[in-house]
Amino acid sequence: MRFDLRRILLIRTDRIGDVILTTPVASILKQEYPEAKISFLARSYTATILRFHQDVDQILIYDPENAHKGWKGHLQLARELQNEHFDAAFLFFPTFPLAWCLFQSGIPRRVGMGFRWYSPLFLNWKVYEHRKYGVKHELEYNLSLLTKFVDRLPETIPFRFQVPESLIQWRHDFLKRLDLESPYIIIHPGNGGSAPNLNISQYQFIIRWLLEHTEFPIFITGSFEERILADQILAGVDTSRLYDLSGKLSLEELIAFIAGARLFISSSTGPLHIANAFQVPVLAFYCPAIPCSPRRWGPYHQLEWAIMPDIPPCKTCNPSRCPHGNCLEKLPELVIGDALHRRFQSLSAEEKAQ
Repeated sequence: MRFDLRRILLIRTDRIGDVILTTPVASILKQEYPEAKISFLARSYTATILRFHQDVDQILIYDPENAHKGWKGHLQLARELQNEHFDAAFLFFPTFPLAWCLFQSGIPRRVGMGFRWYSPLFLNWKVYEHRKYGVKHELEYNLSLLTKFVDRLPETIPFRFQVPESLIQWRHDFLKRLDLESPYIIIHPGNGGSAPNLNISQYQFIIRWLLEHTEFPIFITGSFEERILADQILAGVDTSRLYDLSGKLSLEELIAFIAGARLFISSSTGPLHIANAFQVPVLAFYCPAIPCSPRRWGPYHQLEWAIMPDIPPCKTCNPSRCPHGNCLEKLPELVIGDALHRRFQSLSAEEKAQ
């Protein structure tokens, strides 16, 4: 069924990875409605990644701590949305205040999940799925909201991100200052506590394996708050080919740097999805619990490179009460080394095929 949609709003107001896994919706709607203007309501810290997307025409900022704080602030947001004259809005991360805002703004088609208690009050196009069971990937749950608005989904789900030329030049100049021209590997050891993580000794093993089996320079990336973790990891390894960029890059620079990597290694974290969105090969380490598993949150298109420990998955994931302690610590070095070996074999095969 086709509608007269000229102004479309997408809403995802949580973290970077969640936003990235929502962006294929923009590309699919742009293909179905090429004349439509696609707007995206997001938090300020995720707006940066949206500026790299080729099918997002406008970015609106959701600011619940200041401009949109409390009911008066959300009423202000409703007025702002009303002034944009949207024909449809898709709510991918449902909350009561945002659903109420859509209703107050008078947007004629308000699309979202139907199982929330407030859904019948504020949404008039509902999809009935429980995401908590994790039977599909998060990206696929997002695409479910399109079922009544597109005739069919493309066979290959697109991530249409592009690095501006100015940042490509910055990356080139940055590497030149380090006298580096060869491809490089990124290890991103922090994940903000959003999921279980490898421990320090496991990351040190990965570094030692890379130093022994490859000639690539290795960069450690992370936020300003993750510098201590990087220091702890680097304290136990040879740093002759290691470069610590923790806290030294803006988000724009980090995105551009990730986009030029030969391989990106991490646990489940937003920058992993940045790498995957730019078609950078990844090797990732995941908890098998239903809420955290790669089936729900893995690097889409590269799920075969999400490595899990061979333990029974928990129905929920609470690191402080995990029966395994930290399940990723159950990954032996032999398994991690084998995963690294297989990943580099696949990269060599891809290079020969090109």
